[in-house]
Amino acid sequence: MVFPSLRRIVPDGSWRARRSLSSLTVTREGSWPAAARCVAAVAGSPAASVALLASARGRGGSLGTLRAMSSSPAVSRRPSLLSVLVAMCLAVSFVVAAGGAAAATEDGAVEAVTSVEILPLRGGFIDPPVAAQIRDVIDLAEREGSDLVVLQYTSGGGVSADLDDLLRTMEASPVPIAALIGPLGTGAEAVGAAGLLWLAADVRAVSADASVGPLDPADLTDIGGDYPIATRTQAFLTAAGAELAIADRLLTEAVPAEDLVEAGVVTLTAQGLEPLLVELDGVTVGDTQLMLRPAEVEVRFHSLGLVRRLLHAATTAPFIYLLLVVGLGMLLFEVFQPGFGVAGMAGIITAAIGIFGLTVLPVTWWAVALVVLGLLLYALDTAIAGFGPVTLVATAVFVVGSANFYAAPALDLPWWLIAATTVTALVFFVFIMTSLLRAQAGPEGVTVDDLVGRPGIVRSVLNPEGHVYIDGALWRARWTGDTKRAKVGTPVRVHGVDGAVVLVEPFDPSASAPHAPQTNGAVGVGSEADPSSAEPRH
Repeated sequence: MVFPSLRRIVPDGSWRARRSLSSLTVTREGSWPAAARCVAAVAGSPAASVALLASARGRGGSLGTLRAMSSSPAVSRRPSLLSVLVAMCLAVSFVVAAGGAAAATEDGAVEAVTSVEILPLRGGFIDPPVAAQIRDVIDLAEREGSDLVVLQYTSGGGVSADLDDLLRTMEASPVPIAALIGPLGTGAEAVGAAGLLWLAADVRAVSADASVGPLDPADLTDIGGDYPIATRTQAFLTAAGAELAIADRLLTEAVPAEDLVEAGVVTLTAQGLEPLLVELDGVTVGDTQLMLRPAEVEVRFHSLGLVRRLLHAATTAPFIYLLLVVGLGMLLFEVFQPGFGVAGMAGIITAAIGIFGLTVLPVTWWAVALVVLGLLLYALDTAIAGFGPVTLVATAVFVVGSANFYAAPALDLPWWLIAATTVTALVFFVFIMTSLLRAQAGPEGVTVDDLVGRPGIVRSVLNPEGHVYIDGALWRARWTGDTKRAKVGTPVRVHGVDGAVVLVEPFDPSASAPHAPQTNGAVGVGSEADPSSAEPRH
């Protein structure tokens, strides 16, 4: 099997990472394909060959084969480094095969390597993406026949996750599950659903500065308190043989690790993943005795995939608020721009992610409406180019909506974030947008149709749309030249209009210089004779 990360537990209990073996296939059945893969791994890192030799020796194999190969006649008196590494890899593959055969019992069974699945979670809520990842890791451990699943996390509660389904998955798992609230130095906590998952684990571990609780509410979206959190807590404490008197404290306050240990809730204390695995060696969980100190332990670390990571980020309270405000701000910016550009597309995507977050977290919808109304009033103030009562009303409405944005007190936005967002919106709409609109308006009395035939300079790359500077004003333009785009500084000329967008083409100022007057009275090319200008003949 190929593992993302391979680590070895040595007799002194410390962990030594074998990162050079991260892409190595470890097998007990020696084969030529395995040897070929070994060549690639060892060629990249000489230290890997040393680790493999130590691994083979730990399995009971001998180095006789290697010595025999090294003493055989060489093809060349000065073998290359690559040939030596190839020989070493071939030897190791046979040694590993011999070790596997020696470890076989009379009925042909081979001693299994201890394997551990680890899922570290860094903050956030127990939401649908995280719950799905936990279920996937547990299912994988069952399919692969792993010996242990370890969950390490700190979480502020649950949000819209199917908690009962997750608890049933943990209860039905044949693989022991250890949950660690840590590591040390992070002030880790397990609130709401996170604390209930910790109580449901087969092994409940905490770091010295961790805490569990308050467990009520289990889910932040459960405003009515319908979930039977008290019943679940009592049941798990009873199953753990802990003091039931601590149940009330767990429901209403954050109980420190020291008190949890005294109440008999904690299986063991560990300051991180490595000490946890060392402490679990020899521990009996149900009918299974964990043996985590053989010659080699295979450890697989798991994490949220890209899609789940994005969805998980979308359940962060400040992040959702900012996504909604920024997305709507970019859409309103496009309202005042001719055409629809990159800012509009980015605004749609950003606002869509923010709206998804609103369906996950408990929000106060009237407050959300006030935030949207405040942005619309800022846009109105920009349209009338004024700084007066509308601006003041927009600011007041925006602040009130932001302060009451979430229905759960645990999700309240910090005042510094509300203040910073309000000031940013005020400056953007009242000052920056007003200045841009005045620049785009051009000289007084000039319309877009008046620009046909006039030259200009590209001010932002036309690909194909951008901005050009014409007669001291900034205009939205679309490139119609033969090339794909026009660079900044390119001379152009307006040859048409499409709504509020001017159509421009390449322009050579030197070629457009007026021709010298003709002395023979002929009319120049492209000019028209004016009969009224001719002098009458006498």
